[in-house]
Amino acid sequence: QFASAFHFFSASINLKPDFPSSYMYLAITLSRLDDFSNACSAYEKAIEMDSDHMFHLNFAITLFNHGELTEAKRQFVLFNDLFQQLDEEQRNSDPEVNEQRQLLQGVLNGGAK
Repeated sequence: QFASAFHFFSASINLKPDFPSSYMYLAITLSRLDDFSNACSAYEKAIEMDSDHMFHLNFAITLFNHGELTEAKRQFVLFNDLFQQLDEEQRNSDPEVNEQRQLLQGVLNGGAK
């Protein structure tokens, strides 16, 4: 399943290389395929193109899952800064983002919320 996703997102990037979300989805896929180094590169490319809060959140989760806590915290701070700039409707539009935010904040801050 992840191998198919890899091919899909690679094709997407070849067709439209200026669409940063494709790089984020490729990064998630590469992480699931245990290609951490290339996943990080794909996240970095997405963030270089557009500093979207979701790119930073997903990058922070991937870094945390691979034990890179210092960089995970840095990416989480960047996510949180961008997230706080959203209006209330945008912040509450996806309950899963808020759930992931709270969970990651808890583990990165030693349980503090």
